[in-house]
Amino acid sequence: MKKVVIPIVVLIAVMALSCNRERTVEQVSAEVTTTRKQIAELSLKLSVLESELAVKQPAKGEKITKVVVETVKKMNFNDYIQSSGIVEAVKAASISPEMGGKIESIPVKVGQPVKKGQLLMTLEAKVMQSSISELEKGFELVTTLFNKQKELWDQGVGSEMQFLEIKNRKESMERTMNTLKSQLELTKIYAPFDGRVEKISMKVGEQASPGRGIIDVVNLSSLYVNTEVSEAFMQTVNRGDSVTVEFPNLQGLVKTITIAYKGDVINPQSRTFSVRVEIPNTNQEIKPNMLANMKIRVINIKEAIVVPTALIRQDVEGSYVFTILNSSSKAAAHKVYLKTGSSDGNITVVESGLAGGEMIISQGYNHVKEGSLVTWN
Repeated sequence: MKKVVIPIVVLIAVMALSCNRERTVEQVSAEVTTTRKQIAELSLKLSVLESELAVKQPAKGEKITKVVVETVKKMNFNDYIQSSGIVEAVKAASISPEMGGKIESIPVKVGQPVKKGQLLMTLEAKVMQSSISELEKGFELVTTLFNKQKELWDQGVGSEMQFLEIKNRKESMERTMNTLKSQLELTKIYAPFDGRVEKISMKVGEQASPGRGIIDVVNLSSLYVNTEVSEAFMQTVNRGDSVTVEFPNLQGLVKTITIAYKGDVINPQSRTFSVRVEIPNTNQEIKPNMLANMKIRVINIKEAIVVPTALIRQDVEGSYVFTILNSSSKAAAHKVYLKTGSSDGNITVVESGLAGGEMIISQGYNHVKEGSLVTWN
């Protein structure tokens, strides 16, 4: 903008020249009128220029701060809590016999896949088999005697006592034989489900006993993780909520699944409740007893008004951000107090104070105050 100055020197020179020659009163009066008109026009132009300059250039001592701004957005807001647990197999068993005995055979090896019902181990049963053979012979004789006695009884021959005695003897031997056969079946141990032999802890010839695991079988296709969550989230964590599971020893493997089970009882010592997630393991890369880290979603707000947490300042009146207040000629910083809600550390939900779409100062907010003039690119 070029600076405008009233040409006073020119006016004085004209007046001096006029005084050097004789003029009439009318001439002087007309020149005075013309000069006043010129001065009025120049004064008006000067006033307009000064007003325009005042808008484009602050008054002496007034500063304009250059800042960076961003627009307040609405977005879906999710917040999570961190938890951890140990991976376990849904189907895993340490198999032991239901009766004691010497191990006769183990027809499987460690690492071998097995099917449900496949034979895993047998115990010696020679004595039991011999007892069953003898009992079967005796049972044949008793059955023959019973049949003859029954024929006589049906014909009205013989006493009732004789018939009942032989009948009772036959039924007793039958029960005993069935019991021995059931016990003989217990000397064979079968796979309870499809899986793989993980461990064999005894050898052929050793003495097995009930309750002592001998063969471990595990199915890796379906796993689960149990974890404990603070009772503070009892109302916000529910069955079906989204969970992200990561495995520290399997870099890059992330599973997004849902909560399969939520406990209804609070542990009085830890003040937590149990949560279970079930993990499909089609490729079987996840192994039982691995550590699993979980992010459990506890907040889900649709179309939330959010601002970066780092931009929220504090004073005695509460939390605030600086927004841009535009007038017809100037832009100034304006302090807006907020009521904040949930935060994930990076962004914070604004419950009141902003409606979305406002411009807030994201850089340079430490150099402004209420009403400070600002500019940005």
